[in-house]
Amino acid sequence: MRIDMNNETAIAEMRRFQADASLVTDLGKAFVRTDDFELFRATVFQALELREARLKVGVFEQKGVALIGPAGSGKSRIVEEVIREYSELTEATGGREFGTRIVSIVVPGRASVKDTCKAILKGLNYEIKGNRDEDTLWQRVMTQMKLNKVAALHLDEVQDSGRFKSGDSMALFAKRFRNMMQDRDWPVCLILSATPDAKEFINHDPTLTRRLKPIEMQDASVKSEGPLLREAILEMAAKLDLDDDGLTAESEFIGCLIHSGANCFGLAMEIAIAALGEARSEGEGKLHLGHFANVYYSWTNSDDENNPFLSSHWKTIDTRKAMDRYIAQRQSRAKNA
Repeated sequence: MRIDMNNETAIAEMRRFQADASLVTDLGKAFVRTDDFELFRATVFQALELREARLKVGVFEQKGVALIGPAGSGKSRIVEEVIREYSELTEATGGREFGTRIVSIVVPGRASVKDTCKAILKGLNYEIKGNRDEDTLWQRVMTQMKLNKVAALHLDEVQDSGRFKSGDSMALFAKRFRNMMQDRDWPVCLILSATPDAKEFINHDPTLTRRLKPIEMQDASVKSEGPLLREAILEMAAKLDLDDDGLTAESEFIGCLIHSGANCFGLAMEIAIAALGEARSEGEGKLHLGHFANVYYSWTNSDDENNPFLSSHWKTIDTRKAMDRYIAQRQSRAKNA
């Protein structure tokens, strides 16, 4: 087929678009090891290794971990990275007699024990045939946990468990899952991640409270997370052949970026990645404040006075409310997709 010059130009442009899209998409895989991550990683690893040691001497009662942080703080990404790393490290150190697999599920909205059991079985690739009652599903879960040598169960968004139900219903949910940690046949560690609303659920059951080690994520700050954020942006900008023209060297900019993400490191990183993608698509090789302002506007529809990257009074803007609205809209779109 003969291609004229116009077509050749269009093809070259399309290939550039493809390459840019691939580069920007890869940025989304970036992970920064924060203090919250390191603490959670160490606590999970200790609980899992303690489980192995206790089971070898016939002790069945296990411990768990709860990671608590606001929406957008990066909880799910932290857990995902810990699971990946634990799998790699245990394989490199000869495996474990009582299993190394960590099953991760998102607790269904307004979850019952029955709904959550179905989600766990799906995560274990177990097909449920017919309409089964709660007790039957629970037994299937425990059987499949043993057959698959599952060491831990991760429940994400656990604040939805029993949240819209009675206290008795919440107590039943808590009892079922904390009993996983002392099952006489195959006990597993329980890993929870949730917003601060989950404290009510965890504290509702004194036994569950005793068995879980809570880790509450701290607000990001310029002093603690600022250097990590700056380094990550510079590294990503280099991959995209972008010059930040000294923007990230300004401490006020880093403070503004952290504040724009409601003091959540995860959201600040998301905003930075989106801004870098916008700068790359412009094709001018420059990263400037306007890219960050545009991203914040597209997420929140805020006017200039309520856009931290445009307002001189950015410290007084309630970015938590704006981010909560944005996250709720994003979750709604995901559910309807």
